[in-house]
Amino acid sequence: MKKGLRMLLLLSAVLAVSARAQEAPSPAEPTRSIVTDQELAISVHNPLEDFVKVPVQSTTGFQLGSHNKVGDSWNIQPVVPFSLNQWDLIARPSLTVTYLPSPHEQSGLEDLQTSFFLTPAKEGTWIWGAGPIFQFPTASSSGLGTGRWSAGPTAALLYSEGPWFNGILAYQLMSFAGNRDRGSVNFTYIEPEISYNFESGWYVQCDPSITYDWTAEATNAWTIPMGADIGKAFKMGSQDLSLQGGAYDLLKRPDGAPQWIARISVTFLFPSAH
Repeated sequence: MKKGLRMLLLLSAVLAVSARAQEAPSPAEPTRSIVTDQELAISVHNPLEDFVKVPVQSTTGFQLGSHNKVGDSWNIQPVVPFSLNQWDLIARPSLTVTYLPSPHEQSGLEDLQTSFFLTPAKEGTWIWGAGPIFQFPTASSSGLGTGRWSAGPTAALLYSEGPWFNGILAYQLMSFAGNRDRGSVNFTYIEPEISYNFESGWYVQCDPSITYDWTAEATNAWTIPMGADIGKAFKMGSQDLSLQGGAYDLLKRPDGAPQWIARISVTFLFPSAH
């Protein structure tokens, strides 16, 4: 677990340094325009943002397993954009460190995921992006990963108008290599989002992560959470960031999954010139 946390902190530091480097304008560049708190709040929700942001999220699961225990996971999923003239390439690696108390106590790294989105550089009311997603068998124990190499398509369609930011992100993962004794991966992920962002930087959102495991029995295939988050985007000195917290009840869940979850996140934002 300590090794996984060191890796997580190291990745955070590297991304933060990279973001700072991208943020600092050269003498020939114009001064960055002021970004309002409302614009910062909207950018928190946007997975296709055209500047670096580094969200770190803690998710705690309650009433987990037959003994109603508590588990926890930490996830870092930075957004790193690359300009391709009329297009942007958005890279989103996702690294998770998890503690599971049931059925066998274990902790460590989960499988690493990395997704890429090609999206138009010029944003409008509607924003879209599509590309591949990859999952690598990096889990530190068999109970925390699939043991398989997996890949598939991913896409996002977003709507931004005034204080509203809504959209949907989805991907499909299927295994193509790895330990065949572990079984195949055939997994669908759907993340709808509805958010309202106030001028003060406060926002409310509903952002459930819905999944369907095609390899599981029908009674254990769906995970459907429902709840809400509240957060605020603000400046702390020269650093733009957001703090957020929320709770979700799992309306449908596999056996052994938590009955409800609470999540807290901090997002470091590094707006570039627009």
